[in-house]
Amino acid sequence: MNNFRELFVGLDHDVPLLGGGRHAYVNLDNAATTPPLRSVVTQMAALSEWYSSVHRGTGYKSQLATEAYRRARQSIAGFVGADPDYHTLIFCGNATDAVNRLCQQFTLAPGELVLTTIVEHHSNLLPWRCKGPVDYVQAKSPCGMIDLDHLAAKLVEHQGRVRLVAVNGASNVTGLMPPLKQIARTAHEHGALLLVDGSQLIAHRPIELGRADDPERIDFLVFSGHKLYAPFGSGGLIGPKAFFTSRPPAQVGGGTVSLVTLNEIEWAGVPEKQEAGTPNLLGVCAMAQAMRTLREIGFDAIAAHERALTDHAFARLQEIPGIRIYGGCHLVNVTARLGVIPIVSDTCHHALLAAILGYEWGIGVRNGCFCAHPYISHLLGISDEERQNHLEIIRSGATGQMLPGFVRISLGICNTMAEIDYLAHALAEIAQKGPRGDYHLDATGKGYAPAGFHYDFEPFLTF
Repeated sequence: MNNFRELFVGLDHDVPLLGGGRHAYVNLDNAATTPPLRSVVTQMAALSEWYSSVHRGTGYKSQLATEAYRRARQSIAGFVGADPDYHTLIFCGNATDAVNRLCQQFTLAPGELVLTTIVEHHSNLLPWRCKGPVDYVQAKSPCGMIDLDHLAAKLVEHQGRVRLVAVNGASNVTGLMPPLKQIARTAHEHGALLLVDGSQLIAHRPIELGRADDPERIDFLVFSGHKLYAPFGSGGLIGPKAFFTSRPPAQVGGGTVSLVTLNEIEWAGVPEKQEAGTPNLLGVCAMAQAMRTLREIGFDAIAAHERALTDHAFARLQEIPGIRIYGGCHLVNVTARLGVIPIVSDTCHHALLAAILGYEWGIGVRNGCFCAHPYISHLLGISDEERQNHLEIIRSGATGQMLPGFVRISLGICNTMAEIDYLAHALAEIAQKGPRGDYHLDATGKGYAPAGFHYDFEPFLTF
């Protein structure tokens, strides 16, 4: 297990570079999605030969598929410490789908509201804003950690009217991990339930839901398979069984009922009534297999490897003139964050810098606002006037007016010290010599591409 790269597929491919030549692809975009584990790909290939529809089929393959689906649910629930007598696990398309489904299940009484934070991914903001009143917990400056004093003050201000507190387990912008146990205790003391978006956390640190009577419990948890090295299109929503039993399903259709007449519906029990249609068997089993592999590696080993990578990345990046790191809590306690590092260059726009890294160096990063506009505004200190100006430009339909943002470097267990050194070398070269190519805004007006250069994807696209 010392060489974690051996556990993955697709890490040894060379990619073409601007100006000729090739280089091994360096994936530093793990916060967006992760490469597949070899064990997952192997298991999916084997299971594909026995693929069939789950539930109610009498044939051998159908019964095998049903048993695989049942065992996967049991394994995934156990991965986060779910109590089978208290919790239920509902399979969804991804974490965004899961939050939206949970949102549809909530009923806010007059005067009630949802309390979330400016640190959240849009998937944990927008569904609640479409549901009803929302208020926001601010982040500390300059580091960007959720302000726990402000959380407590907001709960006091609303005097028991907060129905749900929705927070992330780790930020997809800075990697900062809020103290979930403390947040849970504070929320429960004020009669609120707690939702944790575990998308960024679940592959990197252990998550425990806690007992039903634990004041530090997580009431609802959502996550995506594609962020835990199982990119086969599935996700999960876990919460109290009684909560979902007492409500009609968010989606209706096949598999959600016990009996239908022209006048009446008898819904099935949970989780069946919350999973309409034929499920994504391979996606669900991929998550289960990925979690099994992560358990075998052990989160102590995962955390140690990723902390070493993050420490090294901070040290190397701080050596490069003109590169600034945001989310400065790393200067205090690196154990309270994952390997997600937002940077800006004093001489190069974030979109241009990301393009140069990709086209000239074969380094995959992400740039922009990462579906977290309020948090980006906070970290960059963007004023209300500037935000309004950006809105007016976008509403006018103008192209080429890119929002302020970062280049994001995000690490996983598959990354190495050598890759970080290569990134640091690339950034230093760019800072000193600039781009090698002539870059222009691409056809979308949202990014840069070198003039006269195009990737040839045809060898890989046969459909």
